[in-house]
Amino acid sequence: MEEEYDDEDEILLPKEKQFHEASRTGDLALVDALIAQKINVNCMDERDRTPLQLAAGQGHTEVIESLTDADARIDLADKFGMNALLWATWFGKHEAMKALVRSGADVKAENKQGMNIVHCAASRGHRNVLEYIVRELLDEDPMDSDYEEDDGGGISLNAVSGKVTGLFSAAGNMMGNIGNMAMGKPTEVKKKTRSVDSFAEKKTNKDDGGKSPLHVAAEHGQVSALEYLAKVKCNKFARANDGSTSLHLAAGNGHVDMVSTLLEYELEINIRNEEGKTPLLMAAESGHASIVELLLSKGADGNAQANERAKSMSAAHFAAKNDHPSVIKVLASNRCNLNSKAMYDNTPLHVASTLGHIESVKTLLSCRCKVNVLNEKRRSALHEATENGLADIVELLLVAGINVQIQEKNGKTALSMAARADNITIVDMIIKADRYFIKHKKRPGAIPDLNVLQFRKEDPELQEIMRPICYKLVQKQLAKDDCKRLFYYWGFKPEHIEAIETQETGKHAWKEHGYRMMLIWLHGLEDNPIKELYEGLTNIDCNKLAEQIRAKENKRAEANGSNCSLS
Repeated sequence: MEEEYDDEDEILLPKEKQFHEASRTGDLALVDALIAQKINVNCMDERDRTPLQLAAGQGHTEVIESLTDADARIDLADKFGMNALLWATWFGKHEAMKALVRSGADVKAENKQGMNIVHCAASRGHRNVLEYIVRELLDEDPMDSDYEEDDGGGISLNAVSGKVTGLFSAAGNMMGNIGNMAMGKPTEVKKKTRSVDSFAEKKTNKDDGGKSPLHVAAEHGQVSALEYLAKVKCNKFARANDGSTSLHLAAGNGHVDMVSTLLEYELEINIRNEEGKTPLLMAAESGHASIVELLLSKGADGNAQANERAKSMSAAHFAAKNDHPSVIKVLASNRCNLNSKAMYDNTPLHVASTLGHIESVKTLLSCRCKVNVLNEKRRSALHEATENGLADIVELLLVAGINVQIQEKNGKTALSMAARADNITIVDMIIKADRYFIKHKKRPGAIPDLNVLQFRKEDPELQEIMRPICYKLVQKQLAKDDCKRLFYYWGFKPEHIEAIETQETGKHAWKEHGYRMMLIWLHGLEDNPIKELYEGLTNIDCNKLAEQIRAKENKRAEANGSNCSLS
C-alpha cells in the first residue's frame, strides 16, 4: 500500500524521511535496517538532496560506506549542483572525502556555479583538505615545497625517499634528472606558477565571476587556505572575469588580515579592474574604513578614480553613494580630495545630496568640502536635493551656507524649482536661509550645531504670541498692497514673494501668502518682534494700526508685571 505524504511541501514518504534523518545523524543501525527493507537509497527531498549527500556533509564515513555498498549513486547532485563529494569538501570532512573517492567519486565534479572541490575547500578555509586534494587527488605535480628541487637543480630529501603523489613519482623525477645530466642536458626546473589549465586554477562560471580557488579564498578571508594555495604555486596575480585580483576581492569584502597578507606578496596596490576600480575603491564602495586606512598607509592612491563604466567615481564618491560616513572621515583625515568630479561633474556632495544620505552629507560638510561646486548642468547640491524633495538634506546645505542664488543652466534657482514643485517646506526654508545670511553677512564653511541654527523648527513661545497677531493683520487689518510694502521693508526679495505667490492662486490667496510670509519673517528674530512690527507699520504709513498694536502690547506687558514697554 502506498504511503501518504506528511504535508503538501514534503515530498518524502515517512520512511524515506526517517532514512534521510538517520543518514544525517549517523544512525548506522537504522540506515542498515532500512536498506534491508529495500528502501530507495537515492530518494530525494525537496532540494534534491540524497541520504548520501547528507551523510557526506556530516562526515559519517560508516554510513557513506553502507550506502555506497547498497549502490547509492555518488554522482547525484542537488538543486545547487552539489554532490556528495562537494558537500563533504564544503564541510571539511576529510575522511568522508576519502571514502567517497575510494567508491569512485568524480574528483573533478562541479556545482552549478562552476565550483570544484578546490573552490569549496578554499572558500571554507579547510587547509588540511586542500593539502589532501593537492597531494593525493590532482593528476598533476603538487608543486608544494616538499617536492621542489633546490636552486642548484638537485633533488629534495622527499624526492630521494621516493615519495609518490598522484601520478608523479619523485623517484622518477630523480632518474630523469640523472639521465639529463649524463647526456649533458640541463635539469628541468619546475615552474614558479601553475599552468592556467591546472585543476587548482580552474575558474568558476562566468556568471559567478570566473574566480579561481585562490580568488575564492581571498573573497572569503581564508588566510591559511590562500597561503597554502600560494605555496603550491597557484597564481597570486590572476584576474577574475571582471579584471579583479585577489586584493580587490579581499578589500571589497572587508578582510583586513587577508589584505595585509596579500600586500606582503607584493601585489600591485593600485592595480585596476575592468571598471578602473582599485582595491581601495572597492573597499570604499563597500564601506570598509579600516581597509581604506590600511591601504592608504601602504601608499594607495586615495584620489584614484574609476573609469566611465563606473561613472569615473573616486573613493569619496563611492562612500557618498553608499552612505559610508566612516570612509569619508578616513579619506578626509588622509587629506584626500573630497571635491573631485565624477561623470557629469558631480562631486561626492552632489551624490550624497541626490540620494538623501543625511549622515554622509553631514560628514562631508563637517570635513569642509566645498558646497558651491557646480556639475555639468550648473547645478549645486542644493538643486539636486530640492528636485528630489529632500527637505532634511536641503536644511543641512542651507545651514552650511550654500549659495541659494545660483542658477542652473536653464536659469532656475533652487527656490524657483521648489516653488514649481509646490514644495512649501523647502520654499520657506530657502527664503529663511537667504534672509538670515543677508542679515548676518556670513556664509559658514562648515555645518554649525543644528540646535543653534536651523530653518525648519520654530520658536514655540514666539509662535504662540505672534501667530494670532499676524493672522489678524493679514486677514482683517492690512490691504494687499500694504502687505507687500511691509514685506519689502522687512527685506523680502521679489523672488521670495513670487515663489510664495505661485503656489496658491485665487481672489483671496494673497491673505494666505501674507500669513506665510509673516511666519517666515518671525524666524530667527533676535529683537522684540512687536517692536519690529510697530516700526514696519509706521514705515508703510499704517500709523493708526501701529499705535493700536503698541498700546495693546504695553497693556499686556503691564498686566504681566513687565517693565518693558514700547514707546
